[in-house]
Amino acid sequence: MVNVDRRLLLQTLALSASGLWLPFSPAQAAAGCRVTDVRLWNAPDHTRIVLELDRPSVAHNLTRLSDPERLVLELRDAEWDTLLNRDLLTDTVVRDMRLTTVRPGVIRAVMELKNDVRPRSFMMKATGNKGDRLIVDLFRREATEAQQEERNSRTRSRRNSEVTVVIDPGHGGEDPGAIGPQGTLEKDIVFSVARKLANRINSMPGYQAHLTRKGDYFVSLHQRVAIARRHHPDLFMSLHADAFHIQSARGASVYCLSERGKPSPDRAIRNLVSRENSSDLIGGINLDQDVAPDVAELLMDLSQRHSINRSLVLGQKLLGSLGNIPTMRLHYRHVKQASFAVLKAPDVPSVLVELAFMTNPSEETLLRKPSHQESLADALCDGTRGYIHLTRRV
Repeated sequence: MVNVDRRLLLQTLALSASGLWLPFSPAQAAAGCRVTDVRLWNAPDHTRIVLELDRPSVAHNLTRLSDPERLVLELRDAEWDTLLNRDLLTDTVVRDMRLTTVRPGVIRAVMELKNDVRPRSFMMKATGNKGDRLIVDLFRREATEAQQEERNSRTRSRRNSEVTVVIDPGHGGEDPGAIGPQGTLEKDIVFSVARKLANRINSMPGYQAHLTRKGDYFVSLHQRVAIARRHHPDLFMSLHADAFHIQSARGASVYCLSERGKPSPDRAIRNLVSRENSSDLIGGINLDQDVAPDVAELLMDLSQRHSINRSLVLGQKLLGSLGNIPTMRLHYRHVKQASFAVLKAPDVPSVLVELAFMTNPSEETLLRKPSHQESLADALCDGTRGYIHLTRRV
């Protein structure tokens, strides 16, 4: 232990001298920072570690050690106010994790690694129902390479006759989305419906469905668009469940992008757009590093009239199918247009479907029922098939 501590001390001094410690104010140093919770989320290409803080900033640094491979996260002027749930470590790149106090005011998380990773850390300010957080992402090198090869293979092998549908279950991970009176999470409902819909689409000859997320983890809005475009889809469908401050609001609705990229003047729609477009702030995205210039330009490109026209057709087909569900009510009978960031792929017909109002007690109860989820998946599949049959003839 003495040798390890000496090496860590030398590395810490070197990192401090090179400016890799994140700055903190004297007031924060005097008050100190408490880590109140530790959470882990697993994505296909990385593991995210979230440290919940009671202050908006903390000085920290990451150090790599070998034999065995470890990553050491050290925080200054901080203390642990939580215990680590060992069950969190299932199926992550982290073999083991220890939370220790090195000395008063200095705490350390030592992570033993299963695989080679590319680490990254950044601070997230409090937003929505989330407090201040320190986020550490561990990107798997071999997963990134495998995904790239899979994309190349898919591009080479895709047939022109194959219909590709990308389904986007909204929210995930740190971002739960709307929460119903019974505590139902939007992210869980839409993921369940998305998987059922994907199974139905994949069972039809000549059709193939892909999900933008395959588990409970955070995917940024621009990543969802990028994932969709990598599959060269015929259509993109983002699934959500609405929320409103009046519990009596109810019904399903379908949106596509406004040609001018501006939301409808309806205040409820403006609030909905603001809530959905804030997912990156809630889920935890390092805006300085994650938004590449070409993606930022993509998200601002609104010259997509052809795709919007097709999106309107797709949306109306979906509304028609949803309206056939006996227990279903439509909030809007026509497709609405608004500036949802997740719909801004310029060359892909894209819609956002609000399945119901999570904040309506009766609709929350319906959404929790597997039988109703099956009906939703059936209707969305029928609407998709109707759209493809129509557009393939045009």
